[in-house]
This record gives sequence, structure tokens and C-alpha cells, in this order.
Amino acid sequence: MRRLRLQYIFALLLLFGCEDASQSQVELKDYDPEKDYFQDKVNVEYAQNFSVTYYKNYKVVRAKVGYGTAEQNSDSASWVHAFSDVMVLVQRGTPAPPLTGELEGAHVIEVPARTIAGNADDAPTRFLSLKADEQLVGLGHNMVYDKTLKARFDQGELLEIGASWHTGPNMEVLLTARPDVSLLTAASLTQADGISRTRELGLNAAPEFSWSETSYLGQLEWIKYDALFLNAEAEANSFFEQVKSRCDSLANLIKNMEPKPSVMWAMHSRKGTWTVRANGGIAELISLAGAINPFEDKEAAITLTAANGLSEGITMSDEVVLQKAAEVDYIISFQRNTGVWPVEAYMQHFPAYQNEQLYHHFKRYEASGASAWYQSAPMRPDILLSDLIKLFHPEVLPEHEIYFLQPIEIRR
Repeated sequence: MRRLRLQYIFALLLLFGCEDASQSQVELKDYDPEKDYFQDKVNVEYAQNFSVTYYKNYKVVRAKVGYGTAEQNSDSASWVHAFSDVMVLVQRGTPAPPLTGELEGAHVIEVPARTIAGNADDAPTRFLSLKADEQLVGLGHNMVYDKTLKARFDQGELLEIGASWHTGPNMEVLLTARPDVSLLTAASLTQADGISRTRELGLNAAPEFSWSETSYLGQLEWIKYDALFLNAEAEANSFFEQVKSRCDSLANLIKNMEPKPSVMWAMHSRKGTWTVRANGGIAELISLAGAINPFEDKEAAITLTAANGLSEGITMSDEVVLQKAAEVDYIISFQRNTGVWPVEAYMQHFPAYQNEQLYHHFKRYEASGASAWYQSAPMRPDILLSDLIKLFHPEVLPEHEIYFLQPIEIRR
């Protein structure tokens, strides 16, 4: 009985394989080698860790993580050697180029993807902005803030492929969903191995590490990366330009604003250390909002990496932070209360604490665990910048209602 079942499955696979081959042959009859199949293109200006080169009927996409984007520890020190990926995105129904020379070993994916999945925290905002919700079959987890996507999870239309903070994707779910391509977060060597294993199972996967970009526009530009797999370059360009234009206008409003308050974006652990945003997009937005980050360090790592993902910044001891405490007018944190912060005598050194200018970024948070911050902040820096300006220079945006930020509960 088992043998007959296996033979039946094998026959079905052969049948489907023949059907796919037959369809490709039919489509290839209309192939024009002189035609440019990608009228809409993206130009990568700010992102440092992916690139695209267009050819007539395919795109060559390179994605990499280099030194300086993560702390040089045992998990991330060899990133530059461990994960530098080349993908050839071929227009559906046209032939792939020879995989020789620089393309040797490249991963070939047909585009546009008819179904897609992604587990980056901000994947919901990206896919919705690219008008790809109909192609979407899976996200990292079901704790999504968008009500439409949440309803699709509840109805069983979307599957959980494994959250970005897990060590790798859920292979069983991916094999069930079988998306044309899965965009999978790679924030550690362990997760990078998960992408390789996904491909070994015959599924298309692309690495996603927008987190590694040193600027907020570089991170925002990863919406163009997603668009490459959907042939949605026009939508990506429109979204990017609208958000960038809004940020430029906001920054212009407070360009010469004085005085500039001092802001620490950090969280505290029970171990007696702070995790501080010293570099990267958030540090950049603090400056654009007309404030000073006393811990800003352009040479610092953006975030720390571990086997299961990312931190909220880089680690600093209580003693190091205390040296600049008198300069801190505001504290913005991942933490919604001061329960694990240092003792009162320590915190009294911070004007931010004395004046209760303490804020967290979970104003929009559902009891289910869904957070608007993780879903949308990287792709909507214009909203975060508006919040920061409203906080530091309220007279500039009198009509703006703060979207992400809310006062921290002080526990004395």
C-alpha cells in the first residue's frame, strides 16, 4: 500500500513537472530577445547592502552583509564571507542566462512572484505598500497590527512561517504554503543557514537584512528590494519618493531650530547595562528632529547580533552612561516602565528622569502582541520624525498627534 502511494505521488510530480515544462514552452514561443521586459526600474541610491543590475529579461540582485554592520563576535565576525548572495530574477516565460562567470552558483527565481511570504518585522507594511496583499500567503507570525491582515490569519488564509527573532524559518509551514519566493530575515549565521536549507528543499528564498543599513533612507530603500521579486518597481519608487519627500520637508522645518535638547534612545537590563542607539537610522532621525544624541558614534555597530536575531542597539555599562547623564533631556526606550532601570539615586542624575521626559514607542500595541512600531516604523520614518519633532519642538507641528510615542510609567 505504501509503495503504491509513493508511486502515485511520484506520478503526480511527473505530471505537474510536464505541465510546467509544457507551459514554459508555450510561453517561450512569444519570447523576444530584444525586448526590455522591465520598463519600470529602481535605482538604489542609499542602501549599501543590496544592488540590482537590469538586463533585457532578467535582473541580477546582489545582497550582502559586511563588516561594521554587526558586532564582531563569534556569530557575526565572518558574515562578509558567510553570506554574500547572488540571485537571477528571470521574467516568467523567458530563458535564464547561463550561470557562468560572476553568475556561477546564483539562485534563479522567476518573476513576478505569484505568491510571496516574508518574515521581516515590517513585511506587512512593505507588501501592503506594494499592493501585493493578494499574492501574500505567509508572514512571520500572526501578531499583525493591520486589521485586514489579522482577519486573513484568523480565516486561515495566511500562515506563520517563523518570526524574524526565531533562529530560522518553519520549514514545515513553508513546504505547505510553497510561496514562489520567501523573503527571510538574516540577522545571524544561524538564520543564514536557514535560507540555504530552504533552498535545498526546492523553495525559492531571498535574504533580508535591511536592519544592517546605516541610514534611515538606506533601510527604507529595501522596499525596492521586495519590489524586484514582484515586478512592482513603479509602486516602490512612488512609495519611497513620497516618504523621503515628507522627511526632507520635516527636516527643513527645524533645520536651524535652537535650543537642541539632548536625547538618549536606550533600554536597561537587570545586568547593569544599557543598550543604546549610537548609530543607524534612529540615531540619524534624532539629529534630523533637531536634537542631540550624546552617545552618537558613526563607527559603532548599529545593533548586536546573536543566534536568534537582533538587539535594540549596542551595550554600554551603567558607569559609561552615567558620565553623560546630566546631558540627557529625554529618554526614549523599548521599555514601557522603569521596573528594571537603575535605582532612584542613579536616575536622579538625568534631567529626563527629574522632569519625567521619558517615552516608549509602544503607544499602538494590541493585547495580542501586535505592535504598530515593528510593523511600520522602518518603512514610515516620516511618522517617527514627526513624533520626535512634536516632542522636542511642539510649536513646529501643532496639529500633529503623536503616533508611536507614549510616556513611560515611572516605578519608584
